[in-house]
Amino acid sequence: MPALSIVIPAYEAEDYLPGCLDTVIGDGAGGDALEIVVVDDCSPDGSRAVAERYAARDGRIKVITTPANAGSGPARNFGLAQANGDYVWFVDADDELKPGAVERVLAAVAGPRPPDVVLVQHEKRRDTGAIETGELPELAEHCPADPSAFTLAEWPRIVDYTHTPWTKVSRREFLTATGLGFPTGWYTDIPWTYALLRRAERISVVTECCYQWRQRAGSSITRTRDDRHFDVFTQWQRTWDDFEDVDDPGIRVALFNHMVWHLLLVIGNTERVEPKQRRAFFRRTSELYRRYHPGPEAWQPAAGVTGLKQRLLAARAYLGYEAFRQVYRIAKRVNRSGQPGRPAPAPEPTASEVEASSANGSMGAPTGIGASTVQQAADESPGLPAQPTLPAPRVP
Repeated sequence: MPALSIVIPAYEAEDYLPGCLDTVIGDGAGGDALEIVVVDDCSPDGSRAVAERYAARDGRIKVITTPANAGSGPARNFGLAQANGDYVWFVDADDELKPGAVERVLAAVAGPRPPDVVLVQHEKRRDTGAIETGELPELAEHCPADPSAFTLAEWPRIVDYTHTPWTKVSRREFLTATGLGFPTGWYTDIPWTYALLRRAERISVVTECCYQWRQRAGSSITRTRDDRHFDVFTQWQRTWDDFEDVDDPGIRVALFNHMVWHLLLVIGNTERVEPKQRRAFFRRTSELYRRYHPGPEAWQPAAGVTGLKQRLLAARAYLGYEAFRQVYRIAKRVNRSGQPGRPAPAPEPTASEVEASSANGSMGAPTGIGASTVQQAADESPGLPAQPTLPAPRVP
């Protein structure tokens, strides 16, 4: 029986799958301890043919096809059912593993007390070639428990690490015994990840970089405008339903903090939510904010820009939120042009730019156009003073 099964769902991945498989098999990486399961999700292109060519050369690769196209979540479930390894790692077909990744994971799961879940460090490579490193090593520096063996209750802030499935390597018997699977729709990794972390009795981390997320224009939901981004509310609701009987205040506060950050990230990214849908998306976000707020004694808005946006959510102040965004756009144009009287055109800020400005302290409370509207809306949510103890997570 192999020690590790890498499950790769493939749909319209003909151009990227060879690069992915090359980094997985490497120079015989893992040897007989490795199994690769490529799940053809009824792809209309040549993805299956690519996988079969690789399988003909490497007996560790097997190719299976879903009964019908159902999306990456159900395709992962289908691949899990066909996997034989002690551990399972879900890898996306348009991403790549870093050199030595398989060996690092195999070393992490070896030993007399194997973990239920291993979290691995990643990096994001944009289509411009820019590379951004993941935050796992930084988080691990502040781990209050043993980073090689901890639970969610011992380290609730680990929820701030990206909820993508490809940063988790899970013990297969643990997965099957708990019945965890991916639901349908978009953002299916949210309820899966937190259900996984909640149930794991032993979690460990690998801080050396193992995975490269290749963010490509047009190939990621994070850069696609679509009404299916509203699925994020369904997935977060599923998460809270699963945590209904979890009374640990540390866990609930950390999860709430991360949910608010994530929903503000989605609405702040103009590549996701259509302008005509922004009001509805904001209202849905505000509903979840108010429903699961753990109380002012347990959680308070952060300082700076992030906290202002959180206060606007609490106040259900969509007009104030949009006024703030317009002020920010003007400020960015002025800063980039260096000519206040003749601002140069600039794209609308992404959520990561907003968070970076807040973290660097380069932008205080907005002034000028729309500032009174923003401040009035923020003042409609009294009793929640700034509290920087739970800063926004870094954008994965």
